[in-house]
Amino acid sequence: MSYNKAAWIAALLAGTLLLAGCQNVQETQTTSAQTTKASTTESSSKLSLDTDDYYTNISDAQQIQLNEQSGDVKITKAGTYQLSGTLQNGSVIVDAKDAVVRIVLDNANIQSKNSAPVYVKQAEKVIISLPKGTVSTLKDSTSYTVDAKEEPSAALFSKADLTINGEGLLQIDASYKNGIQCKDTLKLVNANLQITAENDGIKAKDELLIYKGSYHVTAQGDGIVTTNEEKKGNLSIEQGTFTIKAQQDGIQSAADLLIYDGSFTITSGGGIVNKVSSSSAQQPWGAFTDHDETSEKSQKGIKAGENLILYQGSYTISAHDDALHANGNVEIRDGTYTLSSDDDGIHADNTLTVHKGSIEVKQSYEGLEGNTITLQGGNISIQASDDGINAAGELGNPLLTIDGGTIYVDANGDGVDSNQDIVMNDGTLVVMGPTGGGDGALDYDGSFTMNGGTLLAAGSSDMAMAPSSSSKQVSLMINADTVQSANTILYIQDTDGKLILGVSPAKSWQNVVLSSSALSKGSTYEVYVGGTPAKVQNGVVTKADGGTKLTSLTVNDTITLYGNGGMRGGGQGGGMHP
Repeated sequence: MSYNKAAWIAALLAGTLLLAGCQNVQETQTTSAQTTKASTTESSSKLSLDTDDYYTNISDAQQIQLNEQSGDVKITKAGTYQLSGTLQNGSVIVDAKDAVVRIVLDNANIQSKNSAPVYVKQAEKVIISLPKGTVSTLKDSTSYTVDAKEEPSAALFSKADLTINGEGLLQIDASYKNGIQCKDTLKLVNANLQITAENDGIKAKDELLIYKGSYHVTAQGDGIVTTNEEKKGNLSIEQGTFTIKAQQDGIQSAADLLIYDGSFTITSGGGIVNKVSSSSAQQPWGAFTDHDETSEKSQKGIKAGENLILYQGSYTISAHDDALHANGNVEIRDGTYTLSSDDDGIHADNTLTVHKGSIEVKQSYEGLEGNTITLQGGNISIQASDDGINAAGELGNPLLTIDGGTIYVDANGDGVDSNQDIVMNDGTLVVMGPTGGGDGALDYDGSFTMNGGTLLAAGSSDMAMAPSSSSKQVSLMINADTVQSANTILYIQDTDGKLILGVSPAKSWQNVVLSSSALSKGSTYEVYVGGTPAKVQNGVVTKADGGTKLTSLTVNDTITLYGNGGMRGGGQGGGMHP
């Protein structure tokens, strides 16, 4: 996706400056800004950005040399101000009611021992620009002198709409609380920020818009957050590179959170604590005990107070809590996801929808969880210490629908679980279920309607279930006489010796459920155990030789059973944990 670069905006109106020293009043040399014609280039950004949000023409700015002085720099009128040099102990204070103030940080080093280095008390809007090739710094102390509202509370604190733009680097060392905090709308446009914060890294109240840029945030609280739950509180991101280490949520929105594209590397809550290896380690059921239920703080990777929509992007997340979470709906349209979590890989209180994309849940308590889950496409791989996919919740009528995609699940609890119904219409679902205990590769309380696609599910025989007899597509359920070791294949061929379907379970197994459009009523198939798989991908065997013939089966019913044990009916399924 290509975007036009907006032109620089000319400065308007020369402002005035008051410099009040802590001990001595020093005069600062300024040059009057000249009015130039503003030029605009329409941006193709999907975000609500104004021409003011791009760049300021620094050639016409008032020059303010800080000259290693102490004291407060007060800006009281509209205009463009270019700051360079070092302010050893003081604040840049904007107190310009109903004015648009533009500040250019040109290798400016601003330090304050008792307040915010940059403090916007009042203005219509403030735009801070970072010219390409410059490095500016803001540094505060561990204590502030604050008003009755406990303000200011960030190294860059604004009570007005705030925009930060430009390709120069702004380094913020916030030892008091937050790095950047805006009480209204905050926009970051192609900015380059490095923030270390005692509390939150970047914080906005009403709305936060981020367009392109580079953002490195280390925070003891949230990395990037909006807070207004009553009015707006939306957070939107379009492109950019994000490296976030947060002790609480990596990115959190009080309302909707929309990400159109970008590259995200996020560690929240210190990252995963319960290091669990792959299925070959044969982790026991309940191996994870330290997940969301035991933590008072939210430590999620990306969290939305309402809806989370991810259009595209690359995401690498290690989270002590859910990697992706929404109190409403989660919708994944595309993108690449590498997720590790001590709780859920992806969680939605309401609906979870995956249209396409590449999703790898490398570690989780539960892989995908939502009241209603719809998988329409993509490549999904899940490792889970409990349920791999869990359709459950307090909203009622849980439903898992699989309409396409390639899905691989390796779970120590239920592989695929619905507290009501499952419907599969297309796609490929491979499930490596539990080796024993009170769980099964498939678990549903209502019905499992198998209408199309390919299903391979292997696990213990204790709680084994097959699709419902009302399905349109036939299924086979095979129970071996004894427990088979991991990687012992089971495959089916027709009477001409053509392989129809096969599975190579990653763990020990005794029960296998298979369904495919290649199986038909009235046909006879030969079932083999063991042998050499010539070709295996994600547990699916497409070519095999040898093995022991277990039986020949003629498919006369929608569900054809072989071996001891049989199929249990729908019962109590695994519930959604808080």
